[in-house]
Amino acid sequence: MAGGRRLPKQRIEKLSLPERIDVGIVETLRPILQTAAARQLGKLGNIGDEPPLMALSLVLLLAGTLARKPAMQRAAIRMALAHLIAIGFKEWGKNNVDRTRPAKQLRTGSYHMAKGKSRDADLRSFPSGHTAGALALARAFSRDYPVYTKPVLAAAAVVGALQLPRGAHYPGDVVAGGAAGIVAEKIADFIIKRIGLKPSGQKLVVAR
Repeated sequence: MAGGRRLPKQRIEKLSLPERIDVGIVETLRPILQTAAARQLGKLGNIGDEPPLMALSLVLLLAGTLARKPAMQRAAIRMALAHLIAIGFKEWGKNNVDRTRPAKQLRTGSYHMAKGKSRDADLRSFPSGHTAGALALARAFSRDYPVYTKPVLAAAAVVGALQLPRGAHYPGDVVAGGAAGIVAEKIADFIIKRIGLKPSGQKLVVAR
């Protein structure tokens, strides 16, 4: 639906540079972001939500177990672990920073970002959990299947990019979510290596 109030220029000028860039992008793209086509496209970004990503990990684990492919089992475990850590980072950010979602900016012409613990969905834009989870899973999967590194990272990037037409996140939120996903996966990889989980024949074993 077109329309809505624009964020006043004088309000934008008082923001920090990163915030001015974010809200400026949203205002510039307002005519596009408010179209039905953009909203429909943005819905595809929901594939980066927590249930679909966790389901993907569990399906891969089941497939690896049934097919007796320990590398696939390890990839699934790594993905699930990275995703859970990414969720933790995302929740920490959202529970400590109140930030207006772009959809509210487009609708009401208002914007707010500050330390806070609001549970209002319209103030939980920072960071993008969809991006964090998607990137964490993509990097985790590519550890055991490096041949698929480029396509899975590209898929994660698309999930991140779709957060803007969803009206859910600013570009800065997506970047922050991506950083959270990268760090989460590195922690998961460290844990996997620490416990020595590796394929051996047709089994997944803990190295001694």
